[in-house]
Amino acid sequence: MNSETYHLKTGLNYITKSEKTINGLYVGAVNCMVENAYECMRNTKEIYGKTDKRQAYHLIISFEEGETNPDTAFEIIKEFVNRYLADNYEAVYSVHNDTNHIHGHIIWNSVRFTDGYKYRYEKGDWERQIQPLVDEICEKHGLHTLERNQKNDNEKQWDEYKNGPFVWNEQIKRDVDECIIAATDFNMFVQMLEEKDYEIKHGKYISVKPKGMERFRRIKTLGEDYSEEKIRKRISEKSMAKYKPVTVPKPLRIKSYRGHIKKKQLTGLQKQYFAMLYKLKKIRKHSYSNNYKYKDDIKKLNILQKQYLFLSRYDIKTMEDLEESYNLIKARIQTTNKAKKILVEENQKHKEIFEAVKIIKKEKQAAVFYKLGDKTFERQNNLVEEAKKVLKHNDITYKEAEKLEAYYQALIDECNKTVKSLKNDMRTSYTILKDIKYRVKKETLRHDVAKREEQEKITSRHDVAK
Repeated sequence: MNSETYHLKTGLNYITKSEKTINGLYVGAVNCMVENAYECMRNTKEIYGKTDKRQAYHLIISFEEGETNPDTAFEIIKEFVNRYLADNYEAVYSVHNDTNHIHGHIIWNSVRFTDGYKYRYEKGDWERQIQPLVDEICEKHGLHTLERNQKNDNEKQWDEYKNGPFVWNEQIKRDVDECIIAATDFNMFVQMLEEKDYEIKHGKYISVKPKGMERFRRIKTLGEDYSEEKIRKRISEKSMAKYKPVTVPKPLRIKSYRGHIKKKQLTGLQKQYFAMLYKLKKIRKHSYSNNYKYKDDIKKLNILQKQYLFLSRYDIKTMEDLEESYNLIKARIQTTNKAKKILVEENQKHKEIFEAVKIIKKEKQAAVFYKLGDKTFERQNNLVEEAKKVLKHNDITYKEAEKLEAYYQALIDECNKTVKSLKNDMRTSYTILKDIKYRVKKETLRHDVAKREEQEKITSRHDVAK
């Protein structure tokens, strides 16, 4: 694979990323299938012997923040592709909603599959053909139109389209970031860019040109973090957080009692209970290397450790504390189960929405094949369309419905986890309570027998004396 085709494959992979398109929900294609679009475009080039130079064009259409939703944006992008490209070109399109501004990507083959002619972007094509068509479709869906090209401060921005609508910013930014991370100084950064087939032009501002791009691009135009001064600073600081902007929520902190536990002074019931167990030889010490000989004893030790942790965790010092903790745990289980019941009932109210999400997840790929012309998947496509109507009727997007389902499931899972933990504590409490009562009863009985025997001896001595 040469560098030109590499950029084509990279571009297709980028715009169809599952994390940016809700697992491919907002991805489509014309005159090819998404899964084999690259091979299809390459075959067209080879048939007509036009495998060199520009491989494809990449157009990005952005919408104002909060102006539309992914479904409407996808319909707009799809209509544009079908009206502008479907008669002659293989194209893949998608909508990304992972940023504040929903935007669509379109990549199409530079060679027409109908007659082998190459797409040519002439100066003014954007204003004469592309922008009016996009405006017409946006107006149809009640959205704002794109700003017209004006000979003012925005002239430089529109001049970027003189090389065609292929947008390189994302690729250049990604390569620059990779080199910043790996480089130890600015010279090494420049050298690494050159190794990636970039031409470098030094001047007041450093400019780069990846292979296949017609004009140099100043790196500082990529954003405020891309001036030479900022790049040098980033290389020296090497803060990896700069390149990982995704905020990962902190996981729920769960206390763990495995491993080292700070020694605590045994008091009250704890001391009495463990002293009794030791005297009865329920606690035995063995060499670690001989553990395999004492499997049952190790099992008993594990149970005793669990009981000790329970007594410490609930700060149980008396029998009254133990009985109170048992009743408290029982009440908490009942409360948690009631909460779970309410969550399940609330979850059921959204059953129709969640079923729609399930259908879309299951049948979305088949629906894509149907839209590409395979009538075998008509039933699956109809199911997806009906599911989308359900979501629209409930005034909720697919992504929002997924989050809602995950939210309820997480709460229900947390309830189940809490109840399971409480039941374990309840069993431990019951075992200790039962064991202590049994030992106390047995000790009382032994004491009564000993007292009776002593009394019999005294009586016997009195009889002998007489």
